[in-house]
Amino acid sequence: MQNKKDREILLSHGSGGKASKDLLSMVYNILGDVVINRGEDSGLISTTEKSAMTTDSYVIDPIFFPGGDIGKLSIYGTVNDLAMVGAKPKFITVSLLLEEGFSFSSLEKILHSIKEAAKETGVKIAAGDTKVVSKGKLDKIFVNTAGVGKIIHAQDISSQNAQVGDDIIVSGDIGDHGTAIMAHRNKFESKLKSDCASVYPLVEKLIEANVEIHTLRDPTRGGLASILNEIAFSSRVDIELEETKIPIKNTVQGICDALGIDPLYMACEGRVVIVSPSSNTEKVLEILHKEASGKNAAHIGKVINKSQNPNLLLKTFIGSRRILPLLTREQTPRIC
Repeated sequence: MQNKKDREILLSHGSGGKASKDLLSMVYNILGDVVINRGEDSGLISTTEKSAMTTDSYVIDPIFFPGGDIGKLSIYGTVNDLAMVGAKPKFITVSLLLEEGFSFSSLEKILHSIKEAAKETGVKIAAGDTKVVSKGKLDKIFVNTAGVGKIIHAQDISSQNAQVGDDIIVSGDIGDHGTAIMAHRNKFESKLKSDCASVYPLVEKLIEANVEIHTLRDPTRGGLASILNEIAFSSRVDIELEETKIPIKNTVQGICDALGIDPLYMACEGRVVIVSPSSNTEKVLEILHKEASGKNAAHIGKVINKSQNPNLLLKTFIGSRRILPLLTREQTPRIC
């Protein structure tokens, strides 16, 4: 008889019959008390507070990468999206799309990562689903999530609210996640790991300290430059970054140079960009620097003026300025 860890996902595991029941039993056994749904089509949740909701899908390749895996990424990514509007994560759904032939042992590792990340972030899995598709119709495993969180502030935090004179602050080194993935794909020898982590604790500290926040964004797909372009467009402002102030690891810069990729466009999965009045900057940095995940936080730029043709500008180390545009193609596909 085959050892369970050598078994593979079969189409019958998505049929709704005995094999499906066996698969779901394994899922429930591993996830344990982070699941509040026990086999119903819907999970019951109770909330009377102002809430936020988000959804996302994760198709990263490879599914196991330096610093994490697709399971860990799916929980942290969803939690971070909630945090960007100042919401405390409460509930999440997790749907697993599995390719026929995917190994049970890999699925078990991913489920354990989901459980650990859910426990760390305090979210409960309210509902979920599994689907199995024929071999070759999907790449190993995709994960779809939805998240619900409680708004913990009375501010209007939005990408449309960046104002002239606001400072731009990033909570740590940029580009670690995307660069770690690309290094792994290209078989570079590197100790670089993804920054995959929850940023909610940092956001919570800022809100608890009554810091005025106009915009929060996590620089995931497309990296720092892409999300700042989005903020500039949404708020109809020009933003200027100072190249010498942007925290980038030498390893990240070196790998990006070797690949011909600009680290300003490389994804992060554990960073937050904060746009707030310049009068708050010292206080924001003081709060962030007290936390391990914010020790390298830096003030990197400023909202300089209103504009009908918004631009993101980079003041280079020699004092010249250039535009950082939105990319016209995908330079790092399947990064999250």
